[in-house]
Amino acid sequence: MNFSPEAILSLIATAFALVAFLLMLEESIALGQGRDPISNGVRSVARRFPRVTYALAVVIGMLLGHLLWP
Repeated sequence: MNFSPEAILSLIATAFALVAFLLMLEESIALGQGRDPISNGVRSVARRFPRVTYALAVVIGMLLGHLLWP
């Protein structure tokens, strides 16, 4: 089976869209129940470990740059 860069990029975009949808759904449910949403936890982890967050952003940028650069 041979995956093209466009197919891999499409899978990555679909995965990010799914994660974003699930975070929005969880936040809506949490706010409706009167508890803290998980996005507050993600935000606190990103602030606690800024180097890891930066490294993850660099890796994602390198991956997208590799797939999209002609």
